[in-house]
Amino acid sequence: MAVARRFFLATMALLVCPTSAILGAGAGQAAEVKIATEGTYRPFSYFTAGGELTGFDVELTLAICKAAGLACAMITMDNDAVLPALKDGKVDAIATGMSVTEKRKKIVAFTERTRSSGKQFVSCTPDKFTDVSPAALKGHIIGTQTGTTNADFFQAEYAGSDVRLYKSTDEAFQDLTAGRIELALSQLAVGYDFTVSSAGAGCKFVGPRVENPKYFGEGVAIALRPADVDLKAAFDAGLRKVLADGSYKAINDKYFPFSLY
Repeated sequence: MAVARRFFLATMALLVCPTSAILGAGAGQAAEVKIATEGTYRPFSYFTAGGELTGFDVELTLAICKAAGLACAMITMDNDAVLPALKDGKVDAIATGMSVTEKRKKIVAFTERTRSSGKQFVSCTPDKFTDVSPAALKGHIIGTQTGTTNADFFQAEYAGSDVRLYKSTDEAFQDLTAGRIELALSQLAVGYDFTVSSAGAGCKFVGPRVENPKYFGEGVAIALRPADVDLKAAFDAGLRKVLADGSYKAINDKYFPFSLY
């Protein structure tokens, strides 16, 4: 019974915001706003040992929903499945740390920025790398998560490196600690969480923070279907409320010693 419950939680975790507002339904009909997340993207979206879905993005998204008066459900799925799910109407929004880029704006609409999108390389042999430029990493084995702006950045700028793409950042970090890749690129906060964990003992940030608007865009936001203008307005209003009332800072400080906004 416990195993079956854990399997259910791992495949479709529902966290409901107890509100009475309704969007996307006819008058008098309750509608649940389904939001896709990964569940494998620590510290933004992950499962605790007890099977609870949590993380910065999860807590912030639910706080935004509550502030906006929305009934929301977080649904976990692989990162490469979120855009098809949004298109097919299986979910109404995506909160997977998606960077706002011109390329993505042609496909989805975005809320106002929920956090920055700074990146940095991590290595478990940090003394080997003082330069992480494409020229310096030519021939080196580097990895990141597939279907992300990191992957686009690698494939365009690091063609001379041996690029490995992974289903999740956790898998990239596992190969990093096992010595199968030499460096991994992740969002700053994700890399920080890894380097201070027992799994990342001895691993450190290398090189400068990577900022490239061409690939990493204007920050991270919640993605929606372009036609859902009312839902976007509700999310934006909720975000402004949590920024103003201190809720954002409280969630931020729970996970990081620096601001993500």
